[in-house]
Amino acid sequence: MLRPNLAVWVILCALCWGFPRAVIASDIATSVAGGVDDRLANGGYFELGASVYSVNKVDVRQTEHQTLEPSLLISGMYQYKGLFVEMVHQSQDGINLGFNFWNSENWSLDILAANLKTSWARPEGVDPAMLSEAGRNNYLMSEESLYIGAGFRATRYWDDHYVFQYRIVSDYFNGQGIQSSARLGKSWQVRNWNFHALASVEYSSSTLNQYLFGVTDEEATELFPAYKPGNSFSYGLELGVAYPISESLVFRAMYRMNVLSDEVTDSPFNESGYVSFFNASISYVF
Repeated sequence: MLRPNLAVWVILCALCWGFPRAVIASDIATSVAGGVDDRLANGGYFELGASVYSVNKVDVRQTEHQTLEPSLLISGMYQYKGLFVEMVHQSQDGINLGFNFWNSENWSLDILAANLKTSWARPEGVDPAMLSEAGRNNYLMSEESLYIGAGFRATRYWDDHYVFQYRIVSDYFNGQGIQSSARLGKSWQVRNWNFHALASVEYSSSTLNQYLFGVTDEEATELFPAYKPGNSFSYGLELGVAYPISESLVFRAMYRMNVLSDEVTDSPFNESGYVSFFNASISYVF
């Protein structure tokens, strides 16, 4: 499983530190898991804790993959007069910096100035045509990189329990192409237990799929034959629960399944037709 750039996390944590908690126009992972209170309020929150997660191996380039791993939980968000920064634990949509430019009773529209997610990139300054077969195999194993995009996000709220969110971003860091998603979530409470369900459809452009999963004729080897994917759709379902152990201490658990498109599974890098992800955490909310 790819890990976000640590420096980016640290910078965004500093921005979120010390502000009182408020639920605001935000990444759907926060809205559906935490409910919707005053989504227009200035303010934010910061969480620090520990989690353990389990994920199946999907890509041969995940050379350090382990089925079960502990991790540090760092999460937070802050909004001031429409400007916001988000790094939401369990979110599928990465880290966001942007501006909320319009609201109504049920709608919220945002400009995403920077959407950061992990990605793959080939080593720079290398001509694969000059490499041996073994050298091209090593070259194709790639390196971790960042997808940094900008775009638009629209969120629709119903009755403080249903949230729909559509987002579309295009990468301006390495020209990796377009990502888009539509997600519908519902939350409900049983005594002190807060449950949520979230269904997703995600689109990836052919440019992005070629960048992530393609192999050019010049790069191709016996192990990684040439492959040119088109655009694709994938589908996901998430179920989660949160329980407040105390006023500031929260337990969370969630399970997510994403079914991958043939454009991904037919790639020579792919090892599975789905991503199965489980996470359990305890965090302190400042």
